[in-house]
Amino acid sequence: MGLSMRSRQWMMVWLLLPFCLGLTKEFDRVLARAERGDSQAQSSVGLMYEYGEGVAQDYQQAILWYRKAAAQGNAQAESLLGFMYYKGKAVSQDYAAAASWYRKAAERGFVEAQLSLGNLYATGQGVAQSDQEAVHWYRKAANQGDVQAQSHMGLFYWRGQGVAQDSVESARWYRRAAEQGSAQAQAILGILYILGQGVPQDTVAAYMWTSLAVHSGFGKASGARDKIAGLMTPAQREEGQRLVRVWVENRPVVR
Repeated sequence: MGLSMRSRQWMMVWLLLPFCLGLTKEFDRVLARAERGDSQAQSSVGLMYEYGEGVAQDYQQAILWYRKAAAQGNAQAESLLGFMYYKGKAVSQDYAAAASWYRKAAERGFVEAQLSLGNLYATGQGVAQSDQEAVHWYRKAANQGDVQAQSHMGLFYWRGQGVAQDSVESARWYRRAAEQGSAQAQAILGILYILGQGVPQDTVAAYMWTSLAVHSGFGKASGARDKIAGLMTPAQREEGQRLVRVWVENRPVVR
């Protein structure tokens, strides 16, 4: 006989109780450091309030602690304040204020803020739209290994936005993102290989990258992969499949 709804609810509480108690104790430990003036702990307390980890969710408290940390020059807190203003969490949505906070953190080298500031310049939210400024901040984030920024660099070089159009540079940036496991970048790189745009035309490489994109969760690449497979000899398909296996065995998948 199956468990009643009430029994299942009590069982869930019983199973989760140790985890919840652990989060509460962690919150208390972090809060103690924050109250002593540790800026990173203050930023962490803000995050815990924002997402309700170990404490009741409270955006106002999150902002209070982010401000304490930001006042000490904590880049993470500055970036998080930017996000709160961007989304309008417990404050009026204000893109200009978001841009101001993102800039503070971006200038300190905080990669998430560099990406976010680049996005604001690309869309003209809170700042005057500028492809050149978008590229400036995307490049900084991309050089720190941010996959989204690397893909943006690939797109901007492909289109010639904010930079001279350069298909070789476009492919280079897409490759950097693809090699980190970005499924969308893998799909685009595969298309570049079948077209011979920015890279030598290579059917096997095109098949490998589009196959990896599908494996990484980008189902839209399956059509391109299948069309590419139809252009290949059996030996080429076998080699492409071998390369996919080698990749999957040796590299993590980032979805």
